[in-house]
Amino acid sequence: MQLKFDWLIVLENLQRGIMVTDTTLEGPAGPRIIYVNRAWLKMTGHGRDELACKTPRILQGKHTDRAVLSSLKQKLLNRELFHGQTWNYRKSGEPFLMNWYCYAIYGERSRPIYDVAEQEDVTELEGLRMKQRLLVNPGDAEALAFFFILDEWKASRKTTR
Repeated sequence: MQLKFDWLIVLENLQRGIMVTDTTLEGPAGPRIIYVNRAWLKMTGHGRDELACKTPRILQGKHTDRAVLSSLKQKLLNRELFHGQTWNYRKSGEPFLMNWYCYAIYGERSRPIYDVAEQEDVTELEGLRMKQRLLVNPGDAEALAFFFILDEWKASRKTTR
């Protein structure tokens, strides 16, 4: 039985955000976004029409962990799978905790031709975990920092209204 398969339909309907970039890792330009699926657009608030010539750096902000980004770059340069988590920012400026995997897609000559990132917003799940940690230890620095970032955003919204 022959089955016609449309990969774009599959990608567009995945529940996890997918971003495909070129493999440029050096220089100020960095990798360029080639494709994002609907889940990624919904998660970030960006529109496809805004992404021309943009890099994944559009998600970064004040609380984005630079050590995580450095690890990402090193893993990709070494052709290894990256898994990490850091704060990123929606188009609105709202912070969200993003968990993601990133890896190269190889062409015919065993050279990377694309980098793919599978991304998901884990803010709500981490929030529940951090609340539990605070119940056990009200002074838990990591949990307090987590809620500080979210409260900082909420406070900034009140002052701009």
